[in-house]
Amino acid sequence: MQLSNFKQYVKYDFKREDKDTELVQAYNDSIMYVASLMPYGNYKYQSYLATVVGQEDYPLPSTMNHLIHPIRILDGSDSTDSGGELNRLTKQKYDERYPNPNRTSPTTGYPEDYCIYSRSILLGPIPDSADYLLEVDWSVLPTALSADIDTPSLGREWEEILKQMILYRLYSGLGQYDEASFWRSQYEDGAGNPIGQFKRLLAKEADIEGHHLGQVKSNNL
Repeated sequence: MQLSNFKQYVKYDFKREDKDTELVQAYNDSIMYVASLMPYGNYKYQSYLATVVGQEDYPLPSTMNHLIHPIRILDGSDSTDSGGELNRLTKQKYDERYPNPNRTSPTTGYPEDYCIYSRSILLGPIPDSADYLLEVDWSVLPTALSADIDTPSLGREWEEILKQMILYRLYSGLGQYDEASFWRSQYEDGAGNPIGQFKRLLAKEADIEGHHLGQVKSNNL
C-alpha cells in the first residue's frame, strides 16, 4: 500500500487530518521497530569484501541491520571460488589468541577466525594475501518513507499491525494515554512482548521467510 493510501487507512481510526507529519514519522518508527525484531531484517544482501595484506579490521556498512553469522572466506577473488566458514570468537578470546595485532610486523597467515567489534570484522590470523574474499550475509535497515508513492518493504500482511503501532504512537504524543494503551494492547502485552498476529508474523519470518525477506541481492561492501 502506498504511503498516501496508508495514511488514509490509519485516519479511518484516528479521525484527524492535522497530524500527517507525526503519522509518517510514527509509520517509519514502527517499520524500524519491526525490522529490529526480525532475525533477518527486511532485505538480505550477500556481499564480498577483498582482504588486504596485513589488515586486521574491515568496517561493516552503517546501513546494516543484522549480520547473519557465520562469515565465510573464499580462496580466490571471485564469488564462485571455493571456501569455508570462519570460526566466530568473542572479543576476549580474539585478544587472547591474537595479541597486539597492530604491531609493526604482525604475524600473518590464512584467516581462520573472526570477531565483531565496534562495527568491524576483525580477522585472525591477519591476512597474508589480497587474494581472499570475505562473504558476508546481512540485512539492510529500512529506508524511511516520505513521498506519497513510497511503499514499505514489509508485505501487506503487516498493515494492520503497523496501523496499531502508529495509533499507539500518535495517541501517546497527544497525551491520550487510555487510547494509546488500547492500541498497544492489540499487538503487545503489558511487558512489551508481541502477541496475537504480531507474534505469528514474526514467527513466520523466522521459520519460513516471507516473500519480501527472500530477496537476496549482491552488494559490494
